[in-house]
Amino acid sequence: MTTKRTLLSVLGLMAILTGPAAAQTWSKAQLEVWDTVLESYKDIDAQDANWSQKWVFSDAMVWGPTFPMPRGRDSVKRWDAYQFPNSKNHVSEYSPAAIVVHDSTAVAHYYYSNASEDKDGERATTHGRCTDVLAKDGKKWRFIAWHCGDEPSDD
Repeated sequence: MTTKRTLLSVLGLMAILTGPAAAQTWSKAQLEVWDTVLESYKDIDAQDANWSQKWVFSDAMVWGPTFPMPRGRDSVKRWDAYQFPNSKNHVSEYSPAAIVVHDSTAVAHYYYSNASEDKDGERATTHGRCTDVLAKDGKKWRFIAWHCGDEPSDD
């Protein structure tokens, strides 16, 4: 009985001392940038190969681990049009880690998780990290660069 009481006392003390962690507060500009990231993913998750025309500057250069060199917006659109029909996205989640805004330039670091199914019915879940660079185009944020990469799989 004393072991149980001691354990409960320790757990209670830990709960009092640790308390709830303070949530991060985002500025209006940071929220605008994050909203842009999330809105662009709505088009990507819907497999709209034209998403880059809407969200990406024409002179943007992007790079990921599956391409040997950086590529431009037209290349992104061409590859998306080819790859989107080969799989279906079931679930996506995006979690911001840090967003820095300086005047009309922003950098968003975040973590993602995606569950998809290929045309053969094989399901896969991937997790990874992205760093996006955005610039203000009038009142709208657009992507000028990004780099994303999946975390190594345990499979």
